[in-house]
Amino acid sequence: MKKNLLLLFRGEDFMNWKSVLKNIGMYLLKIFLVLLFISVAFIGGAMLGYGVIGDGGSPLDVFDPELWQHIFDFFL
Repeated sequence: MKKNLLLLFRGEDFMNWKSVLKNIGMYLLKIFLVLLFISVAFIGGAMLGYGVIGDGGSPLDVFDPELWQHIFDFFL
C-alpha cells in the first residue's frame, strides 16, 4: 500500500489500457445482461398474460404476427 501511495505522489498513472478495457467490458456486459433480463421478462409476461390470464389460448400464440397487428390496431 505504501508503495502505491509513493507512485501516486510521483505522478505515475495506475490506470493502464488493460484495466480500462476491462472496466469498459464489464459495463457493456452489465448493460447487455439488463437488456436480456428485460426482454425475457417481457416475453414471459406476454406469454403468461395471454395464455394463462387472457383468453386461455396457447401461450405460444404470442409470437403470431397477426395477434400483434390486432393489438396495434387498437392503438393506431
